[in-house]
Amino acid sequence: MLELNDLPLIDQHVHIFKRESNQPTFDPLAIFSLGGDWIEFLDSGGHTPTDHEKRQLTINQQQTMIYHEAMHALARYLGCEANPEAIIAARAAKVADYKAYVRGMYRDINLESNIVDLGNPKNVNLEEFEELTGVPAYGLFRIEILIGELWDQHDSLAELEKAFDERIRKVASDPKIISLKTVIAYRTGLDLQPLTAQEVSQSVDRLKRSPDSVGLFARIHVPRSTRDDVKRVRDYILWRALELSIELNLPFQIHSGMGDQDLDIKTARPGLLAAVFRDQTLRHAKIILLHGAYPFYEEGAYLATVFPNVYLDLSEFNPMIGPGVGRVITTILEQAPFTKVVYSSDAFGSPELQWIAGKKGRAALSSCLGAAVDAGNLSRDAARTAARLILADNARLIYGI
Repeated sequence: MLELNDLPLIDQHVHIFKRESNQPTFDPLAIFSLGGDWIEFLDSGGHTPTDHEKRQLTINQQQTMIYHEAMHALARYLGCEANPEAIIAARAAKVADYKAYVRGMYRDINLESNIVDLGNPKNVNLEEFEELTGVPAYGLFRIEILIGELWDQHDSLAELEKAFDERIRKVASDPKIISLKTVIAYRTGLDLQPLTAQEVSQSVDRLKRSPDSVGLFARIHVPRSTRDDVKRVRDYILWRALELSIELNLPFQIHSGMGDQDLDIKTARPGLLAAVFRDQTLRHAKIILLHGAYPFYEEGAYLATVFPNVYLDLSEFNPMIGPGVGRVITTILEQAPFTKVVYSSDAFGSPELQWIAGKKGRAALSSCLGAAVDAGNLSRDAARTAARLILADNARLIYGI
C-alpha cells in the first residue's frame, strides 16, 4: 500500500457549493449525477413530464455505481447507516455548524487551495468561499460569458476584438484571476481553425443583419442558418484569447470530453485542437485539457505526451465514473509524464462531491503507483514524487501559486 494521505491537494478546477447545501434537509447524494435525472430535459416539444417519468429518472440516478459508492462512503464518514434517510439525518446534525463541517471534510482530504470556475454559477464571491472553506481560492475566467456580453454592444469585428482585448487585460490585472477558460466544446466544438480578420468580418456582418442577432452569442445552441458564421467568430476570438494568454502569462483551461446533455460529444475530442497545438505561436500557451478528455482519455494522454505545453486534468470522470477512476488514471499514466497531469474534481453543488473526489483520486493514484512499485517498475520515493506532482506541485508550477 502506497501511503499518500499526508500529501497536500490543490483542486485546480472546482465550483462553489449550492446555497442550500447548508440546510438540514439537503440531500448530498442527489448531486452525484451528470444530469440524466434532470426532468427539465423532458419538458419540451409540448410534452409535460409525467409523475412516472419523474420517479423513473430518480430511480435511474440511484441505481448507479457512483450513487451507491457515495452513499457508503458518506455513511462511513458520518457514522450512520448506508441509506439516504440516515445520511440526511446525520448530516443535518453536522451542518448546524456548516463552516466546521466543510472545513472538516477539507482536512480529511488535506485540501490546500481551490481554483474556482467563475462562470458557473455566476456572481461567484471568492472571499465568501474562502471564509467558508478556510483555504485560499483563486479564479478561472470563462471567456464565453464575456463574448456573449460584448456581442450585443459592438457592430463590427474590429470593435468586438478591441473590447475583448481590453476586458481580458483588465481581468488579468486582478491577482486573484490565475487562468482563462473556454467551453467552446459546448458551443461550436474543438475543431478550431486559424482565420483571417477579413473572412471573420464578413461573418460578423452577416450575423448582425440576422433577425437572431440579439443575444446570439449568449446561447449554447444557435439557429442552423447562423452556425457556420458563429463558429468562425468563436474560433477567431478563442484564437485571440490564446494569444493573449501567452502575453499575459495566464494558463488556459479547455473543456474537453464529457459533459451534460448540451454537449455534442463528437466535437469535444481533444485531438480536434491539432491546429492550435501545432501553431508556431500558440504552442507557447499553457493549455490544460479538462476532465481527462474522458472518454477520450488515451487521446488526451497522448497529446500531453507529445506537445510540451499541453497538460491533462483528472476531473469529472473522478468521481463520476464510480470504481473506474483507478482504471482511467492508470491508463493515463501509462503514457503521460507525471509532470503533465494535474488533479481536480470539477465538483459542484456540495462539499461532499469535492470530498469524495479527493478520496477517490488519491486512492486511485495510490493503487496505480503502488502497483508499479510492487512490480519493480518504480521506486517508492519516485512514486511519492509522482503523486506529489499530480496532487499539487504541477498546479503550483502552472499557475504560480
